Amino acid sequence: MSDLLTAERLDTRAPELTRYYDVAALASAVAGLTSLAPLPSSVSSVLLTVFVLLGPGLAIVTWMRIPVAAAVAAVPVLGLSVVTAATTVVAWFYRWPATGLLLVMVLAVVVSALRHRWHDTGAEPVRAVTVQQVSLRLSQRWHVARRNRPLILVAVALAVWVVVLFGLGSTAYSQFGLLFVGSGPGLVVCALMMLGAFVWALRKRAVGTAAVAVLGVIVVERLTPTLITDVPIYGWTYKHLGVVDYIQQFQTLPPKGVDIYGEWPGFFTAFAWFGDITSADMMSIAHWFAPVIHVLLAVVIAAIARLLGFGMRVALTAAMVAELANWVGQDYFSPQAIALVMALGVVALLVVSTEHRSAAYLSILVFAALVPTHQLTPYWLFGVTVALAVTRKIRPWWIPVPYFGILVAYLVPRLDIVAPYGLLSGFNPVDNAASNVTAVGTFGKIFTSAVCRSLSAGIILLAVVCAIVLWRRKRPAWVATVMAFSSFALLAGQSYGGEAIFRVYLYAVPGCAILIAPILVDALTIRFRSGLLRRVVPVGLASGLAYVTFAGLQGYFGLWSLVIGYQSQVTFAADILANEKPPATIMSLYPAGLPTRVSADYITFAVVDKDFDQPLLALPPAVLEGFPHGGQIEMLTADAAERAGDTYLVFNTQGTAAIRYYGYLPDGSVENFEDQMRSSPDWSVYAQDDNSTIFRYTGPRR
Repeated sequence: MSDLLTAERLDTRAPELTRYYDVAALASAVAGLTSLAPLPSSVSSVLLTVFVLLGPGLAIVTWMRIPVAAAVAAVPVLGLSVVTAATTVVAWFYRWPATGLLLVMVLAVVVSALRHRWHDTGAEPVRAVTVQQVSLRLSQRWHVARRNRPLILVAVALAVWVVVLFGLGSTAYSQFGLLFVGSGPGLVVCALMMLGAFVWALRKRAVGTAAVAVLGVIVVERLTPTLITDVPIYGWTYKHLGVVDYIQQFQTLPPKGVDIYGEWPGFFTAFAWFGDITSADMMSIAHWFAPVIHVLLAVVIAAIARLLGFGMRVALTAAMVAELANWVGQDYFSPQAIALVMALGVVALLVVSTEHRSAAYLSILVFAALVPTHQLTPYWLFGVTVALAVTRKIRPWWIPVPYFGILVAYLVPRLDIVAPYGLLSGFNPVDNAASNVTAVGTFGKIFTSAVCRSLSAGIILLAVVCAIVLWRRKRPAWVATVMAFSSFALLAGQSYGGEAIFRVYLYAVPGCAILIAPILVDALTIRFRSGLLRRVVPVGLASGLAYVTFAGLQGYFGLWSLVIGYQSQVTFAADILANEKPPATIMSLYPAGLPTRVSADYITFAVVDKDFDQPLLALPPAVLEGFPHGGQIEMLTADAAERAGDTYLVFNTQGTAAIRYYGYLPDGSVENFEDQMRSSPDWSVYAQDDNSTIFRYTGPRR
């Protein structure tokens, strides 16, 4: 093996970078203050994002003597934590001074930066850079870039990707997902080109180009849905948008008992505040959310790898592996996405706590902000912290104690809220690992499931092998090993509604990527003496990396026809919620398509009946026996006649596709049922377009 597996400890401080912390903090404060100006909402959003991800974090980190890699991970996480915690607290106290809160944070950043600059007499002055110097440097870099072949390959891949996008705008249904329709295969080609450029750059030790290739993969895989759709994908996105809209409109949390979101409000209050400051359409924010999250994940994962002692090539490879292997799709506008970034930021702080205890103390504040943001992630992070503390990989050893106290103090008052969802769902790990989808479904469903399972199993097993290799070579692999495999403990007591196995893999990916990265870089860059190895190893590596790339894309885009959204459906749902009066029932066959909780108006219906939008497939199986000729339309008609409010029944392309994909109902039964609705004198078409048909009960009342 090469020297990649030898220790490579980082300098505790890099003066050439840290002297710019105060300047960057002040610049971010200017950006935050400028976001209040009457600018286009898109510009204000960018400015406020810069402030949140840089300002508060730099104001804190500038006072700490921690490695630059730790600061890189901590700065955005601290910003997210400050905003999340501050907005949650003011919401708890029934206050909502959005502008005042921003001004306080901007002032705190300015005071911290100026005060630190004044007192840090040993800091080197920031050198002024003239326009001529900037022009000369850009000219030199442009000259180098024109001869940088890996970078040229990245540019070519981006150009091909732009062409591919034009063939993805309106794709037909496919049980195999987006990669098998239109120009979908081109996404695989573009991702492989980016991967090829990345490997090429690694071999040339061009870490800057390798970083650009990682960003290119994020663009191809995560920005594509944003650019080829009018509205965000995934139905859960719209449920979160409804909560944010409620907080924005009424400047308070949703009533207790409506749903669980009001009890873990950190994510929702943060984005309600963000929307109030920027006047941005939250739908647009959600639309661009996933690419930003993946950039943050790549940065934090690479930073952790650096803090564990690996070089920059290994760190970038860890970020690339994590990006390619993450098919789970938990990157949409959700608390889970933000919580994962915050949790990894805590891990980064804990890694350096053996040399810088202030980082461990700071991690308590981030953990405190994380707990009211997501229900599951803090418990996984707590398990990681306990394992590292017991094995003396973090300091001080008692750090899990305040973590545990925060968890208990937050959970106990909410036990009555959590109880209906199940605090524990049994102690059988096999049952808890079972998916929430048990139907066999179409061949496309079987194919995508097999691809995802093979990728997940392959990544986990490869991480096990790499952990053993690193351990045998006396490399510090324990932290990454705990990150990779600790999430499996969640299966001991919780199924998380049939999603636990997906969360287990999601939490495992960063650690697995860090374990795999040093061995992979070694294999990609070492020069084998044996002629056989020189022929076999490159072929095996190319085949394996190509499969990981395809499998990750297939897992991510395999359900495309089920998760895509349409602007007309958003408009239909918002119109019903705005114009109807509770009680009302909005039923669909499958919970996809029409976003029945897209706006704050859903609260008025959920207060009366929290199951006002329950789908038919959620009813007892006996009700659907013999569908659609088992008396279902008569049952629905009789039920609608007895209800005090209006009843709607929704058919849409996503729901029909899902029923066909999973095999929930016989083929043709949905179309047959819709025909029965059209011929019924008690139901009339309320709204209709190419993707949706909404019926409303207009028959006699009982």
